[in-house]
Amino acid sequence: MNNLLEKIKQSIAADFNEVTTTHKERKQNPISLLNKYVRESEGEVEKAAKLIERQRMLKNELNKEMKLAQTLADKRKEQGRLAIAAGADELAEIALHYQAQAEQQVERLQRSYETALQQLSDLEMKFEEMKLKVKDMHIKRLELMGRENVLSMKEKMNKILDESEFGNAAENFENIETTMKQQETNMDDKYEITVFDAKIQQLAKEINNEEKLKAANENVIQ
Repeated sequence: MNNLLEKIKQSIAADFNEVTTTHKERKQNPISLLNKYVRESEGEVEKAAKLIERQRMLKNELNKEMKLAQTLADKRKEQGRLAIAAGADELAEIALHYQAQAEQQVERLQRSYETALQQLSDLEMKFEEMKLKVKDMHIKRLELMGRENVLSMKEKMNKILDESEFGNAAENFENIETTMKQQETNMDDKYEITVFDAKIQQLAKEINNEEKLKAANENVIQ
């Protein structure tokens, strides 16, 4: 039971550390945050473009309906004239009634068209502002990326050029050089000793041979 509780505790702690680390990384990386803002803004621009296209279609549709209503109003007006000229007062009255309805519809559509036209103009102006804002964000991102690269390079350069770090590196090189010189000296000493031993051995061999030859000659003389 205790082991199970300990595993659960460790799992929760690991998850918490992962979330905390991710949060810190996001918080400490302004470029990633800016990239997120740019992507979201680009998405909003695409949505705005679709809304503007809908508004443009609505404006065109209102204009079309307004022209049809005006054509109908003109038709009723002409029919009323014909009825009056023919002395058909009842038909003339009906034509006048239809004409009034058609003209009211024209006025209503005219107001709606003008409203839609103004809304479209406002949306297009805002849309241009949005595009400029996103463009500015792109430029700002490039500027910040450049500054981030410079800061990163300066940090690396400063680490190399830092007196303490450079001093340690120089000291390490000197230590290595000293060690190599000592090894070379030891090898030279060993070589000289080996040559000396070889020469002594050769000399002893020659002396031994001379002694053997002298002893052999003395034996012959006796």
